[in-house]
Amino acid sequence: MIAELHIADDETAVKVLHLQRRAYMIEAQLIGSKALPPLHDTIASLQRCGERFFGYFQGERLVGAIACERNGKTLHLCRLMVDPDCFRQGIASALLDFVIKQEPSISEIVVTTGSGNAPAIRFYERHGFRAIERIETPERIELTKLVKRRG
Repeated sequence: MIAELHIADDETAVKVLHLQRRAYMIEAQLIGSKALPPLHDTIASLQRCGERFFGYFQGERLVGAIACERNGKTLHLCRLMVDPDCFRQGIASALLDFVIKQEPSISEIVVTTGSGNAPAIRFYERHGFRAIERIETPERIELTKLVKRRG
């Protein structure tokens, strides 16, 4: 089941932060850097981020989450995370499809991921995204920016 998460709720923020650290630790290993900003979030920074969060639940357990921001006709995917124990179960695809359906009037969806995170890049490409740019962060992490256009 997918439901909107109220990140202002402390208990919800704790669950999201725990999931985020587990998921992004895998990306950190893939790209060879623990400087990933999501690994350094706190409950307070999650609650201040201004993103809209949705969670994927197996029973009562939060096993996946996605966060996004809308800017005009563009939807920015800010985070997509799945508990490593639940990889390869279609959770990321379900979350991505769900969020896109929440915003029928958008013309493009934008996401960035570590350039060394080949599984993530393949995932987005399977969902119609195309790499358009490489960016280096202040933490010296190379990111790939991907876009999916609609309509």
